Parts: sequence; structure tokens; C-alpha cells
Amino acid sequence: MKSKNRVMSGYKEGTKDWQDQYDMLLDDGVTCNDCRHVERCCDIFGQRPYVNDGCCQFHPNRFSPIAKVVNAE
Repeated sequence: MKSKNRVMSGYKEGTKDWQDQYDMLLDDGVTCNDCRHVERCCDIFGQRPYVNDGCCQFHPNRFSPIAKVVNAE
């Protein structure tokens, strides 16, 4: 879930620009390090995985969560 108040100030809710900014946000509490593309993004953009503003650097948002391994015990 994304918090609407995280959209950068200066954008008016309901406009295309605001929606574009909202679409780039990652869910609350999620970082680049939770994405399977993290290494590629860091190489291309120089992004550091834990130091971001909670936005995807690719447009449109390419966030894809890392598949979690389930123990089959």
C-alpha cells in the first residue's frame, strides 16, 4: 500500500503529473533491495539499494519483488 502523502509536493492530486509520480512510488516500507532488478538499477543509475526515496528509478515502474524461497521441510 502506498501513502498518497509521499508524492512530491508541487503536484496537484488528480492531475496526470501527480498520478505519474504516485505510480513510481514503491509500497510503504519497501526498498529497492526488495526488487529482483536491484543490481541492474544500481549499475545503471548509481542508486544505492537502501538509500532511496521509496521510488522506482525506471519509468514506468519496473519493481518486481524477489521470489521468496519456501522451505520444504
